Amino acid sequence: MSSKRKLPASQSSQEIDGDSNVNRSEDSFRSHICLVCGDTARIINYGALSCQSCKIFFRRNGFRPGGVRPCCFDKCCEINIQSRHTCTDCRLTKCTTMGMCSDLIRKDTKKLERSSLKQSCTTDQSTFQQVITVLQLVTSNTSNILQIDQSSHFDSQWTLLSNIVHSHDTFSTMSQMLLTANNLPSLSVESYSNVINPIEIINQMCISMQSFISSSPDFRVLTLSEQTSLFERNLHGVIAFYSTLFFRHTGILRIPKYLNAFITIYGSDVMLSLRHTVDQLDPDPTLIKIILIILAFSSNCLIVNTNKTMERDSLLDGTFRLLGSQNVYVELLWKYLISKYGYGDSVLRFTRLIQIILCVIKKLGIVYTNNTTHRTISDGVTAKTKQILATNENDRTLLWGKV
Repeated sequence: MSSKRKLPASQSSQEIDGDSNVNRSEDSFRSHICLVCGDTARIINYGALSCQSCKIFFRRNGFRPGGVRPCCFDKCCEINIQSRHTCTDCRLTKCTTMGMCSDLIRKDTKKLERSSLKQSCTTDQSTFQQVITVLQLVTSNTSNILQIDQSSHFDSQWTLLSNIVHSHDTFSTMSQMLLTANNLPSLSVESYSNVINPIEIINQMCISMQSFISSSPDFRVLTLSEQTSLFERNLHGVIAFYSTLFFRHTGILRIPKYLNAFITIYGSDVMLSLRHTVDQLDPDPTLIKIILIILAFSSNCLIVNTNKTMERDSLLDGTFRLLGSQNVYVELLWKYLISKYGYGDSVLRFTRLIQIILCVIKKLGIVYTNNTTHRTISDGVTAKTKQILATNENDRTLLWGKV
């Protein structure tokens, strides 16, 4: 038995509310769920049950599939209510897959034109034509401006992401450390003390993160005192979180000689806990690199107050500047997650990252308070960083961005 939905006699069997209908089961229609993004839908638009947002989207892009920006993730983006604005290419593809047809847009346009002519038949013909022309120009220009703005915003965000990853990799010593660890069996016993040196490894991580943060234009626009305060507050936490990525990528905590060398400074409990945290870290390195720049512009990443005058410095007076920078990076992180993993998986990944960050910062405070050797290393890094900042105060050469 046919399950086609019956239409009133005044309506065409192929059109509903100005949009053409294709054969859909009665169950699909009654579900009231957009076949494209899952939002609430009550009308079949251009051949598929879809919401108002997807209808407008297809109407705007259905005629120009070749002009849509290509997907950056191999056409694997999940399209739902939260992510439908992220990837135009995948959303348009899903519209077509669900049955939406660009030919039906023309029929809808012609019907609207006929309706407009009937309603305006008593107006002066020349005035009518002028109004139509103006409306078409305004609509066309508005659509073009919106598309240009969205494209420009999209391009700038992914350029920012590329800059962050490139900056991190430029200053990273992980590849060098990995090469050294792989060549460890060929080294003589006398060379071990030079290669397996936890203090030197920590110093290299500090230099890497200091250079990474300093390359950001958001950092360069701060005054010298603000830059110094920012490093005092956050460099320890950034390095602690960075160490999880460093140790996972290099795998040196799985090498007994390296693990024992770090145990001599931090103890077995701390190192085994760190190794467990490393194993729980998200496998996507790009996420970690964005998190690092977010933490760098926190108001305080070290829960231990190392400077009694820190609460009265100029950085707190300009906290809104930090929040402005941080918001840009947080938005970038979320859009990257949504575009690559979809909403559900993004929430889970983001939650796990926050848990790991809080765990690392808590353990860092305990280690800094109780471990004299670590505190000496950290204070030495801070002092050296202040000296470098003072020396390079007039250096405005950026790796990325503009001052």
